[in-house]
Amino acid sequence: MKRMILRVVVLLLTFVVGVAAYGLILRRAVNDTRTPCKVEVVSPDALVSRIESIASLRPLPPVAPLPAPTPKPHYILDYDPETFNPYGVYYMLGPKPKEFAKFESIELGLYGDNTEPGYIRIYSQAVYKDDYNDEAEAVFALVTKDRLVFATSKNEAGVEYRFEGEFLRTNFHSVAGTNTPVLHGVLTRTKDGRTLAEATVSFRFEHLGC
Repeated sequence: MKRMILRVVVLLLTFVVGVAAYGLILRRAVNDTRTPCKVEVVSPDALVSRIESIASLRPLPPVAPLPAPTPKPHYILDYDPETFNPYGVYYMLGPKPKEFAKFESIELGLYGDNTEPGYIRIYSQAVYKDDYNDEAEAVFALVTKDRLVFATSKNEAGVEYRFEGEFLRTNFHSVAGTNTPVLHGVLTRTKDGRTLAEATVSFRFEHLGC
């Protein structure tokens, strides 16, 4: 009988301790609950005003692309400048082919030195009437005492020229200012890879500069 009473007392004590512990844990959890964040109400009118102000900003001007680099000229000068000097201006002899009616001249500003070869330019009146402002410079050239071959870059009209010809004499200066042909060959004008004109032409010689 005493054992039964003792067991009942132990069970009651265990129950009381369990209830007390659960109460303490629950109270601590309630005390640790964080205060909920305060939500600020934003008026839609303010958002609409902000969007309209952004939309009203003027767009930045587009950045112009960098121009394509001009190819570095590659000239091959295979002649003796002591005995052959093609330095000068070569004017087309008439009557000119109608496809080259405004073509003016080929200028050979060559020094006979492959390190500093000089330049080869073509002039025409295709853009500026009565002025040598429309020019195209050769980006490749082969010059010997017998041959002249070159190809130019694009001029202001987007036109490129090619010339394949031969020198008819080696002493140009003795016939300078006359209508004596000194250069003869095929002149070709192209644009965007398409041939616009091609003709066999001859040129006379003039001194370049003073």
